[in-house]
Amino acid sequence: MALRLGRAFRTSVAPMIDVTDPYFLRLLRLISPFGNHRLWTEMVHANAFSRGRIHLDPKKLSQHIPLHELQSDFASGIVVQIGASHPEDAYAAVSELASLGVRHVNLNCGCPSRNVQMGSFGAVLMKSPEHTADIVRAMSEAASQDGRESLTVSVKCRIGIDEDESPEFLRRFLTTVSSRGRATRGSDIEFILHTRRAWLNGLSPEQNRTIPQLNYVRAYEMIKEYPQTSFIVNGGLDTVEAVKEHLSAADGVMIGRKIRENPWFLSQLDQHIYGIPAEQLPDPIGVLSEYANFVDQVHESHGTRYSVLARPLFGFFHGRKGRVLRRHLAHAVAQIKPLGKGVVDQRHEVKFSELLQDALAKSEMEYAQSMSDEEDVKVAQTE
Repeated sequence: MALRLGRAFRTSVAPMIDVTDPYFLRLLRLISPFGNHRLWTEMVHANAFSRGRIHLDPKKLSQHIPLHELQSDFASGIVVQIGASHPEDAYAAVSELASLGVRHVNLNCGCPSRNVQMGSFGAVLMKSPEHTADIVRAMSEAASQDGRESLTVSVKCRIGIDEDESPEFLRRFLTTVSSRGRATRGSDIEFILHTRRAWLNGLSPEQNRTIPQLNYVRAYEMIKEYPQTSFIVNGGLDTVEAVKEHLSAADGVMIGRKIRENPWFLSQLDQHIYGIPAEQLPDPIGVLSEYANFVDQVHESHGTRYSVLARPLFGFFHGRKGRVLRRHLAHAVAQIKPLGKGVVDQRHEVKFSELLQDALAKSEMEYAQSMSDEEDVKVAQTE
């Protein structure tokens, strides 16, 4: 365990496709404004930079890269994950990301989806450690060009692929990538170990996140064997106690589905891992107000669909209250549709903050009414 990760970044929010977009990351930053956690983007293919020239299209770029965060004091806590199958594409992507102010770029070597496999990136790269090392070296060289020292490179991988979950398989991958992937002037490569193996055939990406058994033992074997390498452990961490336990042995932990289902888990970590007093934690209504103002600005600047901007809020509240708000907000957003090609529906002029306020008011009334009805039923049953 190298312990080169700063205290502020011993916890990370995992990259999740269709979840950790710039808008969800902004919501997380509002929930946890203390800079304690690394926030990871969903995977962006390196081709988007080398061939698609996404960095020249502000609107498209803003849909994938959290530019707002990169322009803030929290820039060092943003990690952009890329998928790449060719070193030259990876080099171009890291170069452009560096010019945007990105401080940390990660290579995805863990996604098992069929489409990703067809593109020869993701988890399938673990079968070719030498080729993966070439990609990582290109990233490291781009990160260290022009005297850059603040941009780091990491690799997120599985502990095994298909039938092979042997220590020899993982050891070969880690040794090859860490030794050959580092540029002459570059920093050491960090690794994020997903403690479930990836099945490339027979399981969907979602099933790959739950069906393969967790193997923390294998991860900690590697941590002991590579004491000079930084390791973050990922997989199945959904309680404060589990986070504390794994932080005692690893450089950091990564949490995914728990944050997707309950973004306020970050607030629990702030309090119980980082010692933030309860009275300093943001309140939900204040966070909603700030997020709504942010969304109004984004929509005005880029015309981003309300359905995309509303999605991060669907896990904001839990239980019946959460379900009621989701329903009212989804209904309000669904009404914002163009009347026809070239015709602007006047409802587009309604700000998201106004839609949210209306949805909140209706959900509060419905929730209060349902609780009152339940109380009446209880009283009637006791009479």
